[in-house]
Amino acid sequence: MSHATLIAEIEDWLLSKALGDPDIRALFESLCERLHAAGIPLARAALSWPTLHPLFRTEQVFWRIGEGAVLEQYYHSSTGSEYWMKSPFYHMLQHGLGQLRRRLIGDGAMLDFEVLEEFREKGFTDYLLIATGFTIADVRQFEGGRSGIMASFMTKRDTGFTDDDLDALRRVQRFFAVACRASIQRRVMDNLATAYLGPTAGRRVQAGDIKRGDGERIPAVVWFSDLRGSTRLSDTMDPDSYLQLLNQYFECTAAQVIEHGGEILNFVGDGVLAIFPIEAACPRDASAAAEAAVRASMAAAEACTASGTPGGAPLRFGIGIAIGEVMFGNIGVPDRLAFSGIGRVVNKVQRIEAHTKVLGNPVLASKEFAEAAPGEWESAGEMDIPDFDRRHEVYTLPEFAPAKPKSKINKQPSTAAE
Repeated sequence: MSHATLIAEIEDWLLSKALGDPDIRALFESLCERLHAAGIPLARAALSWPTLHPLFRTEQVFWRIGEGAVLEQYYHSSTGSEYWMKSPFYHMLQHGLGQLRRRLIGDGAMLDFEVLEEFREKGFTDYLLIATGFTIADVRQFEGGRSGIMASFMTKRDTGFTDDDLDALRRVQRFFAVACRASIQRRVMDNLATAYLGPTAGRRVQAGDIKRGDGERIPAVVWFSDLRGSTRLSDTMDPDSYLQLLNQYFECTAAQVIEHGGEILNFVGDGVLAIFPIEAACPRDASAAAEAAVRASMAAAEACTASGTPGGAPLRFGIGIAIGEVMFGNIGVPDRLAFSGIGRVVNKVQRIEAHTKVLGNPVLASKEFAEAAPGEWESAGEMDIPDFDRRHEVYTLPEFAPAKPKSKINKQPSTAAE
């Protein structure tokens, strides 16, 4: 089979992938392997593109022959690094170039970038970098306001790439860009849905739960935290400093929820509403979710103490925890919806958190949660909850109790069958 026929088959394969939902890492890995099998002596390749993500500005896939491909992500702060500013990628963007080719050995060698010297030392002989522009939403985060993909290809063959190799790589790049556009668009959608809705809600919305009323009831540990003294702090701090303080507080609380397997449903002013979902078919999962919530609360308390306010005092907070059934779905008006958790347990957990101000306990939990959670939970007394027809006993851990406990939860010992 001729070289041209093999390349044409790769182009047809890329078009078929563009009509689906390709994973960009796997797609690039398969492309490089197919190009190598077609006779192009690739030894290393890299693919880079800008993205929309709260943490990352650029994503990149590296492929090495015999090792496969790996995905790496670069923080927004890395863009101005010296290494990036001296790279061929940056040079291409700054000068609006479509391609850059450098021979690394022989009479025609040109090593005008430090990284090319590193490549030659590793045995590479030829380097090709190609840029292909396209638009994804409003992503223009490459320098120069450009978006699209940039791909580099290297070989270790003594004679480097032939003219036919270079022509094939340029042709394939155009077809590959079409498939990449679909994949990057999906990644951007996933990133934004996860950042603004959380992983579970994001998946549900993208799966089609987009009408008002769409949703389901799920068992969960519900967690609500609130910053103490926020009114005073907002009155005495300039807006930028207060916003920085709020984000610092959320790093101490919401970040710990995510770290321990929970999901943020809403930021309610300076409050955080989160859940630790429970698998309905697995009763033991309730204990696991409760333990995760306890660990998140402990970590939040430690982080807030270490963080501190501008005056030097630790950030103070209250956390309420309960367990029950959450109505998880779309609420609002037809053309402006929020995917959130509602129900009696959500109302209850916010009332429990408010009671931490009364008792001075930074963490209070419902009796049902204390029975499922690890640790020696102690009664902190009873409280009235508006719209609930009876008083409710709340519990805390000894680490948070300001006074001698009244009673403890008597938990049944685990059986061998568990």
